Amino acid sequence: MLYTARAQSLTSGFVIDKTTGEAIASAAVRNKSMHTVTVTTRLGAFQIFAFTGDSLVISCVGYISQKIITPKTEGKLMVELVPDVKNLDEVVVKAWSESRFKQEFLKAEVPEKVKISVEAPPGTWGISMGDFGRMGHDHNTLTPKMTLKGPISIIYDKFSREAKNKKRLAKLQQSEFRREQYQRKMDTLWLARVTDLKGERLGSFLKFCNFSETFVLSVDEYELTVAIRVCLKDFLALKE
Repeated sequence: MLYTARAQSLTSGFVIDKTTGEAIASAAVRNKSMHTVTVTTRLGAFQIFAFTGDSLVISCVGYISQKIITPKTEGKLMVELVPDVKNLDEVVVKAWSESRFKQEFLKAEVPEKVKISVEAPPGTWGISMGDFGRMGHDHNTLTPKMTLKGPISIIYDKFSREAKNKKRLAKLQQSEFRREQYQRKMDTLWLARVTDLKGERLGSFLKFCNFSETFVLSVDEYELTVAIRVCLKDFLALKE
């Protein structure tokens, strides 16, 4: 029986918008064969381990997912994603009263309407009430008034898929940005010059110091150098 050997390698490439040619950040690149996943950087770049012939699925919010097969030849892949444009069907809008909306859609009990008396000093531009609305006055009559967000706006902001995807995308972009900043400040070549350590010994030193991401990103280069030298002194004393 013959077996075909497959070479595993670090496959790299870029993900771009096919329409604009711009890089797509935070696109997910998943290796279906190895059950691994990575995310593209701000420049749309990615790296993932794969065997020749593995299936890679590239997906991103607002784009049609694409499946590619890892080629035998080396070189960076260029993946073009097509924007996912959907045409909405005709929508019929029916007017519902606020009480019926709460009863039918939210399944909530409708309390008696409460009159709110608000006294606002003349000349004020209004006070924000966060997610609930804004409190102010009528500029012509100086009559106090309050603007409240409707139930549709509150529900959309909290539960819509688009809002959730935007929050998730923002969180991924922030995480990727912090990781890039951390790797840039903790560059191994720079650390080797500062500590005069190399290879496994440099790796042991980093594990010994265990600088957190928050600390590294909060200090400047001088403060980081001082902290590394102090930790190096303790590291060398421990090894003696």
